Amino acid sequence: MSQACRVFPALSFREVAMAPSARLYSWGARALFLGQALGLTPHRNAVGVLAIGLEAPFEVACDPADLLAGTRRCRTALIPPNTLHHLSATTGLMAFLYVDARGPDLARLRDLIGDPGLRVGFDLAGEDELIAVLSRLARGQATWAETKPDIEMLLAGSGLRPKDSRVRQALERLHADPAARPSLETLARGAGLSTSRFIHLFKAATGVPLRRYKLWIAMGAAMRAVMAGETLTNAALDSGFASSAHFSASFRDMFGMEPSRLAAGRLIAA
Repeated sequence: MSQACRVFPALSFREVAMAPSARLYSWGARALFLGQALGLTPHRNAVGVLAIGLEAPFEVACDPADLLAGTRRCRTALIPPNTLHHLSATTGLMAFLYVDARGPDLARLRDLIGDPGLRVGFDLAGEDELIAVLSRLARGQATWAETKPDIEMLLAGSGLRPKDSRVRQALERLHADPAARPSLETLARGAGLSTSRFIHLFKAATGVPLRRYKLWIAMGAAMRAVMAGETLTNAALDSGFASSAHFSASFRDMFGMEPSRLAAGRLIAA
């Protein structure tokens, strides 16, 4: 790492209730959480995570398995998929941008980190501008419609909209009924394309394979249902998961926590 880890006094862990203003946005193969940090114990995510201190720096453990290894203080930290990590001293509002492990968003964020380090990357290029953009959204000074293009600009083309109308129609079909999860063959046939050509055009449009995209939109639909007051079971089944256990396991793998935390946190999903 470009900056040596410093040992800070150990902080006791506690559960942190989400403020009523906490929000979760899900679009494509991405999700954005805004609010107080959740006080999670050391954990892994199956996706890449960009952690952002909107109001103050926070600390990242240099080695979550060794308290004596110290922490690194920062405003932005890029945590690669399946990397054990632990955040502490999280003060005020935080933002967490989740991106697919196989998509170009993660590659772009890695490019914006000057020194990726051995485990976690720090000091995203342009972090001040990103903090300002997300802070306005978190404080209600900007709408999601105004903020979303700025995030996609940061991700530099990985959020390109499909230019092929046939792929656009397939995406509309997927989003209209996440629980249906039509097969590759069905979508390709509906688009009038061979499966190989459809796969190519779909990946070019979304940045991720079809199977991963289906999971993201199903996850987003389930989260919105939970936030609207639906039970975990109904939210899971209505979004195409086999059971609430299937949804919970998938959610835990992706985001490192149980979905019941969202249900208890008075979180607003969009």
